Amino acid sequence: MLTMRRPLVQQIELVLSLTKRDLKARYKESVFGFLWSCFRPALLTLILWLVFAVMLRLPAPSPNIPYWLHMLVSVLLWNYFAGSIIESTHSLVANANLIKKVALDAEVFPIACILSNAIHLALALSLAFVIIIFTTGQVTWHLLLLPVFVAVGSLTILALSLLFAALNVLVRDIGSAVDLLLQAWFYLTPILYPVSMAQERIHHVLGPRWFDLYMANPVAPVMVGARYALLYGNSSAEMGTTSMWCYLGLATAVGLALLIPSWVVFRRLSARFADEL
Repeated sequence: MLTMRRPLVQQIELVLSLTKRDLKARYKESVFGFLWSCFRPALLTLILWLVFAVMLRLPAPSPNIPYWLHMLVSVLLWNYFAGSIIESTHSLVANANLIKKVALDAEVFPIACILSNAIHLALALSLAFVIIIFTTGQVTWHLLLLPVFVAVGSLTILALSLLFAALNVLVRDIGSAVDLLLQAWFYLTPILYPVSMAQERIHHVLGPRWFDLYMANPVAPVMVGARYALLYGNSSAEMGTTSMWCYLGLATAVGLALLIPSWVVFRRLSARFADEL
């Protein structure tokens, strides 16, 4: 049952209520609670570090920063990106009873999923920050830029979440397709390897213009920027700051270019949600 749009204040209250519900349900009757959000990326980071840094001897971007820290920051951000999209894709189907019985705006469900994952990211990065301080003994003012990079990445997250959530109501195979897409996206994003390595290989094999296409992946500049803010600070361990900001501008443009049509598609399909669910 979907009617006219509610006032902004009511929508915000509903999003916060749904987010609170999600956070409670996620760790209901769990002994370790939020710590599971840390155990999983920590284990994945350990496995990736053993494979790529120890066995394959992939060079670290900076001799002053352990490679496992580089991977940990990347994995935490990727979990936010992938987790938000996956949960949002299924959010409308999971809340079918509410959508059919209560007058509300359906976009609050994917937005609540994103906000829930953003809270987990903030908590996980807080712990990671303590580890970074303990390990490296240094932090720079560039840390203040981290919310900017996360916000840019969130544009793409919101765009894809709205699009996939709407399409998944009509075609339930979308959820499986999203899983495959994210698996491929993981390896096409500089998570396991520094972007400087991708730049060198792409320049050598395909040419410089192909690297620009590679960086049009809106998640890539966000990864580079977040590591710059948390780990590398004043050093240009992965790429020059001018190039980084240029590519971040490109990521912003791509995110907005995806968000506008995704929002239009979502709103047009929303009239069919109650009947299809």
